[in-house]
Amino acid sequence: MHKNKNKFYLAIGYGSGHVFIETFPSKASPVTLNFSVLSAHYNTLQVNDSLVYCNGKYVANFTVESSAVNPNTFSIGSISTNAPLYDSQKQIAHFSLHHGRLSRKDILRMHKYLCERYRIDHDPISTYIYIYI
Repeated sequence: MHKNKNKFYLAIGYGSGHVFIETFPSKASPVTLNFSVLSAHYNTLQVNDSLVYCNGKYVANFTVESSAVNPNTFSIGSISTNAPLYDSQKQIAHFSLHHGRLSRKDILRMHKYLCERYRIDHDPISTYIYIYI
């Protein structure tokens, strides 16, 4: 979370691949809710296929940029020399790290479980994937 001129938004990504997210689906705004399930799924370098979900709802795509200086690092919060600019405004109750790409169904299952576990007010999350022929 980042605050700029009394407005909160989500900053995600690294380098020129980062995005600032200001609008969210209903009951899926990590900047206004006290508690939320927020997940960032880093997929392919230099491709706009990395995903952000909140409370079981798709929020945005973003591009992952590699770091030539230290390509095997991961951080939550600031990686900048201007740390206060990117300090997190929220706390983390649950953190999980997965190896490999999660399917949409797995993402929704995880969000549904965590929303129920932490009693987060959310819209119904369906883990069924419909295929239209």
